[in-house]
Amino acid sequence: MPFDKAIDYSTETPTLVTFTLKDAPGSAVLLTVVESGFDQVPAHRRALAFEMHGRGWVAQLQNVARYAGSN
Repeated sequence: MPFDKAIDYSTETPTLVTFTLKDAPGSAVLLTVVESGFDQVPAHRRALAFEMHGRGWVAQLQNVARYAGSN
């Protein structure tokens, strides 16, 4: 049940995603991704939203790692 067409999500406060890049030892770069605002997601959907976003970020960060490893 990813999205319920009966819910107008545009009226809800979106989560905030912050990306931070920092120099790391050698020629590496440390990427930190923080998503906040789940406390604003309605309580009855919060756990599912958190789980779905978490799975999405795992997939996206794997894409970043693959891309970074290819250069």
